[in-house]
Amino acid sequence: MRLSLLDRAFYLLDTARSPQDFTVILDLRDVPDVDRFYAGARSAMNRFPRSACSVAGRVWQENKYFNLELAESSSAIQGFIDKEFDLRRQPAVRQLLVRNGSRARLATRFHHAATDGLSAALWLGHQLNVAYEFEPPQLERGLFDGPTLRKSANSVRRSQFAFEGASDPLRTSRSKRSGTRRWFTNSFPSCELQKASRRAGGFTYHDLLATCTLEVLRHWNNKKCKIGLWVPINVRRESGGFGNGTSRIRVYANYEDMSLIEKCRAVRQQVSWTTKHGEWVVPENPWFTRLPDSIAGPLLRTYLQLPKIDMGTAVFTHAGSWLANAGEAFKHVERIECVGLLHPRQNLAINAATHSGQTWLTLTYDPAQLTTDDVQQLTQLYSEQVAQARRELL
Repeated sequence: MRLSLLDRAFYLLDTARSPQDFTVILDLRDVPDVDRFYAGARSAMNRFPRSACSVAGRVWQENKYFNLELAESSSAIQGFIDKEFDLRRQPAVRQLLVRNGSRARLATRFHHAATDGLSAALWLGHQLNVAYEFEPPQLERGLFDGPTLRKSANSVRRSQFAFEGASDPLRTSRSKRSGTRRWFTNSFPSCELQKASRRAGGFTYHDLLATCTLEVLRHWNNKKCKIGLWVPINVRRESGGFGNGTSRIRVYANYEDMSLIEKCRAVRQQVSWTTKHGEWVVPENPWFTRLPDSIAGPLLRTYLQLPKIDMGTAVFTHAGSWLANAGEAFKHVERIECVGLLHPRQNLAINAATHSGQTWLTLTYDPAQLTTDDVQQLTQLYSEQVAQARRELL
């Protein structure tokens, strides 16, 4: 099967300085034997054949090699994430298991050329359902069906709420990139804030988290800066289809000084406008699809570095309903961390995951640009925004 447009874009953007993969780290309780995890992974690769493929030219080629790496300490996860991920030689999913008695940490790297966050949740949900014996393993290869994307008669390239020019980059201590990633995860209870968001009306819990993120970036940079968020959204026509079904919209801290609740409603207004007017629409035949990889890759990376291209101040994602539908075995999940990918124009990725009444917020950064103290200060700013939300909503 040929790489889709989104598959090839992520494949071309992948470099040593900006690896295009992401990692989901799950803390699990009541863990089964290692053989059950291996059986679950094999079953997931059968159910979702794209995850058992590597790239050969412009097509997916079957590569069922899978090695469930084992480690005795969680410190091994850092080295696991730092390893080269060459999609020409290995399949699109890699995994490391750290066991400690009846508990374990399961770190799974997904190459974004093969899958997005929703598909990663489906893959992990199936693996865990098989491992915990909630469903039998799939022994035969399934259909190679990718997601069908929505279309729209409207397709604007830029939101009416956008600033003139591109968003300002995140202020960093240093300017060089190392290509390595570090992360820090904070958590807070979500149930009361979710209910309060619904009661307040005019915005969602996702909008609340996005607004808190915009406010953190405003305080970190400068309130006079142009702050924008790059927000991936699901654009599947139907719920099924394993692969890349994610586009993006951008939202901006382009509002007057007002209460946090009013800012959330302003963000929801932006999301509604960009959704209606098709900022998320994926072009059918962009220029780079007509060029060989050796030319298309460097040109695409150079194009996205142009000052006029708005890549946002940071990336923000939130997985909520995705995880609720991942499978019955997710009740054994005690903690979720999502280590994101970083484009050269994006110095920070903020990935939130809400599950079982808790939201985990993972900040991914390059240690050559942001220090540990920087990230702790950003985390403290986010805690202050959540506290402000509680004061206004509860």
